[in-house]
Amino acid sequence: MGAGVYLVEVIITSSGQRSVGNFHLVNDGPRPVEDACWTFARRDYAGRHRSAEEVHTMSLANMDPEYCMVLRSDLVLAAIDEVLTFRG
Repeated sequence: MGAGVYLVEVIITSSGQRSVGNFHLVNDGPRPVEDACWTFARRDYAGRHRSAEEVHTMSLANMDPEYCMVLRSDLVLAAIDEVLTFRG
């Protein structure tokens, strides 16, 4: 699970610049939590300024599910709570 990391660089680097989805390896690949990663505002290929939020959401859309499996933080926290309750 990826947390607190610059999203694009980590996923592209850790996936070895290959499409893990094509090899049915998404479940074995990186799993960034959607709001536990960060990015920054930047210009797109056409030179238009994009906000950090735009870059972040487009990065998630571009990478899931081909390069990684993006996780929702509410579901991750619910799963942790369920495990802790079960063990309790």
